[in-house]
Amino acid sequence: MKPLILLSSLLVSAQLATAASVNLDSSSTVTVATDLTATGNVDWAYWNTSANPASGVATNDMNGGAGIGSIVAYGTGTTVRGTSFGTTADFSFTNGSATASGSVTNPTGLFNSVLNTAGEGVQLDFTLAQAGQAYTIDLWTAGFGTPSATIVASIPGATYNSGLISNPDGGAYGGAGAKNSYRYTFTVVADSDNDVFNFSIATGGTQQGSGHVIISAATIAVPEPATYATIAGLSALVAVMVRRRK
Repeated sequence: MKPLILLSSLLVSAQLATAASVNLDSSSTVTVATDLTATGNVDWAYWNTSANPASGVATNDMNGGAGIGSIVAYGTGTTVRGTSFGTTADFSFTNGSATASGSVTNPTGLFNSVLNTAGEGVQLDFTLAQAGQAYTIDLWTAGFGTPSATIVASIPGATYNSGLISNPDGGAYGGAGAKNSYRYTFTVVADSDNDVFNFSIATGGTQQGSGHVIISAATIAVPEPATYATIAGLSALVAVMVRRRK
């Protein structure tokens, strides 16, 4: 019976563990369009505006979604702005609030109004409703005129700090041409309900004229219900087997 009890304990521990953690799962240059509805089953948002200054509120987000906040300035700047010069990302969706269904090509995103200065950027908060739940958080970023960037991703009790980085392919984070889009995927666990996960990105190195970094879209997701059904089923099976052994 001891192995069964041990297995049951491990399953219960997996469900109840609440230690905070932030893990970068992947970073890549964006080459294909993303279905925001399929990627973000908790919430999604994108920013596409030429306003200067901009409010930071998403241009469109998930109807009924919750968790993604507004983009705000990071660094000495106090405002964010858009532009008419888009990024290279493309998105589609079928459950939007401002626009119910459609697509957006080359969204502009938002960036700090202070240009050409290292250490200036933007940040975005995500409120995670459930402690102990592993959330998948994706962010789409871009840059212009900056050789490097710094990313900090944190939640109370855990932090990821990239240090000074190039783009995922090893080149300048933002050149003088197209605003290439980069996708970052994190797995984040909060140790208290409604803890806030903060993502910030800032320029780094010697700026090359109007240097800035951008956030253009974000999603929050949790594993599909089938994952939890499997865990619940295993727990029930263990309980039955233990009773039969008695």
